[in-house]
Amino acid sequence: MSPMLTALACLLSLLTGMTLMHVHRRRLPQHAGAGEGATNVWQLIEHVESEARRADSTGRHHLREPSPEPPPQWPETPPEAPPLELQHRVLETLRRL
Repeated sequence: MSPMLTALACLLSLLTGMTLMHVHRRRLPQHAGAGEGATNVWQLIEHVESEARRADSTGRHHLREPSPEPPPQWPETPPEAPPLELQHRVLETLRRL
């Protein structure tokens, strides 16, 4: 087989493959299969409409669910350090390991 015919056959198969992939890709559904528990459009619409009906709605941050409890606060004073004797015993025990 001549090199020209081989190159032409490769080009033809490449173009055929690209055409088939382009046609097949256009037929695939978009955004399908979000999975169980995913929020759908109708739930979002209901949520926004219920917020619009509320009289005390203050904006987009009001849409977030309130946190169940406030975040923990750091203590004003640091906890007391263990006695120096205990620290020395722990250090000696660690050195023996």
